[in-house]
Amino acid sequence: MSNIEKLPIDPIWRQAAINAVEEFQYGEIIPWEWLSEELQLTRPNELLTSDQFQKLQFEQLTRVDGFKEEMLLQYERYLVNVRGQGYRIVEPPHQTREAMAKLQKELRKAINDAMQALVNVNAKALTLDDARENADSRAKLAAFSKLHVRELISGKSERLLIKN
Repeated sequence: MSNIEKLPIDPIWRQAAINAVEEFQYGEIIPWEWLSEELQLTRPNELLTSDQFQKLQFEQLTRVDGFKEEMLLQYERYLVNVRGQGYRIVEPPHQTREAMAKLQKELRKAINDAMQALVNVNAKALTLDDARENADSRAKLAAFSKLHVRELISGKSERLLIKN
């Protein structure tokens, strides 16, 4: 190659993924410092307005999510967050377990959030039909949670996957 340096690939997370695959192996942690540099995640030097801060956060989240997606889809590297350190590249034999654990956690949270909303409703403001709909929804959610989450945890998720 000549004196001309290779141009970086755009968007920035694609180049970061190429560099990560060259630098990190399965099981290793990609440190936040490395990610911040590669993805150009900057800390502002001055105070930002709320709108400016939200815009900066959104841009940084877009870059990190783009990087994680690129690593998974293009390089088959599944990343899990290691709080305060960075992202660990999951070894292929452990990827299924990690993905299912993430699903279980997110599913439990979603079910709990929905049940909280269904239970903590101002019953005085509901019509009889609204109250019936609410009771039906709570019963359906409870049955779904009991049946499918238990199946998912026990590893018998084929029925759940086929129904969806």
